[in-house]
Amino acid sequence: MRIRSLLTILSLLAASVLAGTISFDPQRGLVEVAVVIDGRVKGKFGIDTGADRLYIDRGFAERNNLKVDSGPPQRAITGVEGSSEAASIGLRSIEVGDETLYNLTATAIDLGALIGDKSKGYPDGLIGHDVLRRFYITVDYQQQSLAMHMEEPGFLKGSDYTSVPFTGNRHLILVDVTFNDSVTAPMILDYCASYTVITPELAVRLGVDSSAGARPIIDRMQLTDGTFTPGVHTSVSDLSNLRRSGLRAGFEGILGYSFLYRHRITVDYKRGKIYVHDK
Repeated sequence: MRIRSLLTILSLLAASVLAGTISFDPQRGLVEVAVVIDGRVKGKFGIDTGADRLYIDRGFAERNNLKVDSGPPQRAITGVEGSSEAASIGLRSIEVGDETLYNLTATAIDLGALIGDKSKGYPDGLIGHDVLRRFYITVDYQQQSLAMHMEEPGFLKGSDYTSVPFTGNRHLILVDVTFNDSVTAPMILDYCASYTVITPELAVRLGVDSSAGARPIIDRMQLTDGTFTPGVHTSVSDLSNLRRSGLRAGFEGILGYSFLYRHRITVDYKRGKIYVHDK
């Protein structure tokens, strides 16, 4: 399953603070949390650092009698492997963990149209940058827990973490990654990507198989603070659709689950850093 979102996600109203920890299901290699919409509809939404708005799958919305705007469609949404028409949808509330966000405007799309491999399904919706940027977002794959804090977290007063600067390009988080101690390239950090994706051009530079459907294993991938993951399973994919859709940042791939699953990382949108926690 490869949900590499790079969509564009979420308009919020927000006076709420999501605090504490929320369990998530990593079964599909994604950070998916349980939500309740309008006090009655249960679903699973992905925490998507590669997207900029709140998205709801159109089929999920229709099955649960959530009203999709019948007016003129919005601009089409483009992902790695396809595109979908979009329409606005009004929500009275979304519950995430112990907190509730009210009076949301989301975007209804056909999530299946953006995904090549649907064998394991996909989330009912996605929560992206317009909400996430208001919080410190900590994902711990080993504990299968997510923490979202509006106030500065206490661990920053200690020393049991390292920091990695990132470049914010619109809603994207771009970090430099070194491959096999030789080639360095900017990558999008995406908690809604179940694989680490590299472009065919980067695959050529690395001397790995870049043919269609190739699944090369990179011996070592490392962040600038020294954090590394050995034996990273990757997927080779042409990301030009994303660039043509307006995401013109210079990136060479997407840093997903197959790298991130070993680490506990906090995203600090305010300072433009990620923090890798010591185990």
